[in-house]
Amino acid sequence: MNYQEMSDEQIEFAVSDALGIPRGDKWCSDWAVSGPIISRKEISIIFHWNDAGIHGAVPKFPARYYEDSNPLRAAMIVFLMMEGGE
Repeated sequence: MNYQEMSDEQIEFAVSDALGIPRGDKWCSDWAVSGPIISRKEISIIFHWNDAGIHGAVPKFPARYYEDSNPLRAAMIVFLMMEGGE
């Protein structure tokens, strides 16, 4: 999947679908809803201090990585990759 071309809303729909829950949560902008997934899936958010405002997200296992200026979007894309949407 080409996540770079997807809107935040499309990413949010895909996360909800992967979880089997109704659409509507703001996975790319609300830490309260995204935090439990990030914690449960052991996704690390990395700030690249030398690349103005770019964040990365990477899970503990298996190795996946995605960069975006929005750390929650990066984390949700890594979640989708982990769920087989690569």
